[in-house]
Amino acid sequence: MTSSELSAIVAYVPKDFADPAADYEHVRRTFAPFHGHAVRPELQIEFAVLGGVRCGSYRDASLPADARILFHCHGGAFVSCPLDVYHFYADLMLRHTGSAVVMPDYRLAPEHRFPAAHDDCFNAYRGLLESGVDPSRVVMVGESCGGSLSLATLVRARDAGLPMPAGYVSLGGWFDLSVSGPELAPGLDPFLTPGWVRARGTDYTGGLIEPDDPRLSPAFADLHGLPPLYLQVAQYDTVREGALRVAQSATRAGVRVLLESWPGVIHAWQGLADHGVPESLAAWQRIRTFLDEIAP
Repeated sequence: MTSSELSAIVAYVPKDFADPAADYEHVRRTFAPFHGHAVRPELQIEFAVLGGVRCGSYRDASLPADARILFHCHGGAFVSCPLDVYHFYADLMLRHTGSAVVMPDYRLAPEHRFPAAHDDCFNAYRGLLESGVDPSRVVMVGESCGGSLSLATLVRARDAGLPMPAGYVSLGGWFDLSVSGPELAPGLDPFLTPGWVRARGTDYTGGLIEPDDPRLSPAFADLHGLPPLYLQVAQYDTVREGALRVAQSATRAGVRVLLESWPGVIHAWQGLADHGVPESLAAWQRIRTFLDEIAP
């Protein structure tokens, strides 16, 4: 049963939030109230250039010098939410996982088309390793459209012969921008609709590659040789079928996969922990258990 806290937030989301006809400027306006929140005074934020990409590095005094690092590719539908309005999410992740966080400030569409954001995330990961960070202390995380960016980064890093991180965590990752497979009944996912996701993919690609191209939609990529994957899948998530396809493909490729079904929740519900949503708090407890196992 969905909690009252989650139901209240769903009721707050504008009914036209995921209008397929909306352009990227409308997306930026509707996303603004959900980002840019204040962070704790004790959060330490530093900026560094890794692989030619500006990145944020986040920690606090509670973390040891050798704390594991979450390399997080944030959401924003490829068109919205630059790094400077996403510090709050790094703070949330740090508090709930006991991990330092690194986030690349990847370029946004439509000003910067594919493969700009993918290049930035890959180059930042490569730069992080070149800075001397032990890959066994790194876990790749992808939230929403960052799921495409982060999983594609893993595939590209594998093909480039770079060391793999300890593991991977998906927070509602967009793995199939064609949004193929069974669709939800209208209104169940307040944040996404299939047409809206496809439109954001077009904003990013300019229509120059197909939405099911494996470089963009890693649900269709060869996933052999990847580290353990942890996929939390919401019942009411427009992009859930892509995660199911990733789990199936990775399993066939011999990759360890932990796929969890979360009934009654919505796309990227993990980001609602600071609102006291019990389903979100429970999700982070499960994520921390996974992290403590693969990168203690």
